[in-house]
Amino acid sequence: MLTHEERQLLLLLGWFRRHYALYLGLSRERPATRESLLQFGLAWFGEHLLGIEPAFSSLEHKGLIRLTKAGYEFREEGLARFAELDVSETFYRYEYDNFFTLSENSPAHARFCERVYGENLNQHGLADTEELQQLLSFVKIQEEADVLDLGCGKGLITDYLQRHSGARFLGVDISPEAIRRAGQIPNPQLSFRVANMNALSLPERFDLITAVDTLYYAADLRKTVEDCLSHLHPGGVFACFFSQWISEEGEKPLLEGNNTGLAQVFNALGLPFEFLDISDSGRRHWRRKRDALLAMRPDFEAEGSLALWDYRFREANRYAEWRSDFYSRYICKVRRAA
Repeated sequence: MLTHEERQLLLLLGWFRRHYALYLGLSRERPATRESLLQFGLAWFGEHLLGIEPAFSSLEHKGLIRLTKAGYEFREEGLARFAELDVSETFYRYEYDNFFTLSENSPAHARFCERVYGENLNQHGLADTEELQQLLSFVKIQEEADVLDLGCGKGLITDYLQRHSGARFLGVDISPEAIRRAGQIPNPQLSFRVANMNALSLPERFDLITAVDTLYYAADLRKTVEDCLSHLHPGGVFACFFSQWISEEGEKPLLEGNNTGLAQVFNALGLPFEFLDISDSGRRHWRRKRDALLAMRPDFEAEGSLALWDYRFREANRYAEWRSDFYSRYICKVRRAA
């Protein structure tokens, strides 16, 4: 049985070498020392980082990690436990708990969202109000529809989609902090629940499932798509935003709408699908986000929210510098057979 602190440390060690290090300007090859793991945890989990110091020795005692000259590393059983946690609990849960806590009482962040997205819906991803309207037009949500919003966050985007469609929405998210806040939205057509897209199991079936820039967090994209389809009524629609990044010229075929990582899942499942190319919108987004953050840094600093500014800027700056011809973005929809 692992403690909460031990679970957090396993997640941090498992993510220490991934691209999240690059957001901090750190090398993936740096040693996984106690100090560097604590630094990494504080940067991503913020005040939701538990007192994990005792977990270093307790996980060593349990034979899950070991300290070498190159720093901490997993033993075989520890790696297996991390893999389980990365599906059931996920690194992202703590990251987003931290984001929602930081942004909740930040007027500067509210103004930032208005400036970048067109309306303050406490957005974290890419979809601005123009893209949300494109989704509504592309899918044509009916007023009588029952809709699941997968990865709803604080529910403000869910509320936006409900108000502009008239449908009934259930929003689910792995973050209890997000769902607690979403439940405060005064809209009787909305309901919210803690759930994990990596193990989606709901008693309801839906006419439509939406995923607004959340599929990137699926541990197994194919399984999540299959789970979504199984939660649709016959003839129901799964619709989502999906951005594709590449790192080298030879990967350029992946940027095509029929060949993205998500398209490959649809194709493997034998599912005909449609897509709307919104790549230009995505490219503009990252530059607009970075420019707004640079201009508004004094606003965040004045209210004592530099940790929030830094969190938003790390990602925005990285992708604003991404080659424009190494990126594409789509709204996709697929229908379950009638």
